[in-house]
Amino acid sequence: MQNTVPAQVKPSGGLVAPASQPQQKPADVWKSMTLGQVATIPVSELLSVLGVRIIEVPQGELAAEGLVGWFVGRVGSAEIQIERTLPQADREPVVRDLLARITPTQQSYGKRATSAPRLRPATVGGSLVHIECPAWCNSDHVEGFLVDVYHAGESVDLLVPRMDGVPEPLLHARLNADTFGTVVPFQAPHIVLDDESDTFAMTPAQALEFADDLVAFAAQIRALAEQAGR
Repeated sequence: MQNTVPAQVKPSGGLVAPASQPQQKPADVWKSMTLGQVATIPVSELLSVLGVRIIEVPQGELAAEGLVGWFVGRVGSAEIQIERTLPQADREPVVRDLLARITPTQQSYGKRATSAPRLRPATVGGSLVHIECPAWCNSDHVEGFLVDVYHAGESVDLLVPRMDGVPEPLLHARLNADTFGTVVPFQAPHIVLDDESDTFAMTPAQALEFADDLVAFAAQIRALAEQAGR
């Protein structure tokens, strides 16, 4: 997916193909589509233009594996499996997440069921208390004051190779939530980027835009590498 915007957009957020051009192939649509569009274009239209079909499986078939959704295939020829009893309100976010992961390369992926927040022990000012903690948090929660307790997820790291040495970390990203903090925007789950000299906090929407920019940047790096290799 590239960081581009189609020439025309329906009021509903869907794509409009120019009348003078034939219908695009699913792979070509995928190349021009951003993650932000995957989050807003009607699901039925996404399924159609990307060549993906939904298969409803019996209740409990995916849950037995700890999954809420599963896909196999590639853009133009893929199927998403969800349980037929999954409520519509829960179905759309699952389908959108799986659509955002489908590429022109044959693959499969299972979306795991999210666990409800659980109570975990925390040491605050030397005293043991129990706090509600999201399933993705792996912090030990040892702080001096409750306002300093925050939730942090596992880090995702980007390593950069070097011609004269071993690869070194360039960026780290993680989920974060200052649930007990005093700054309201930071209380909700958000994404934190860390380049080991500064940190950058982003809302989920900003992170999606940034991810699109990274995809476009990666394409430019690939083009430079191909040019250098010729």
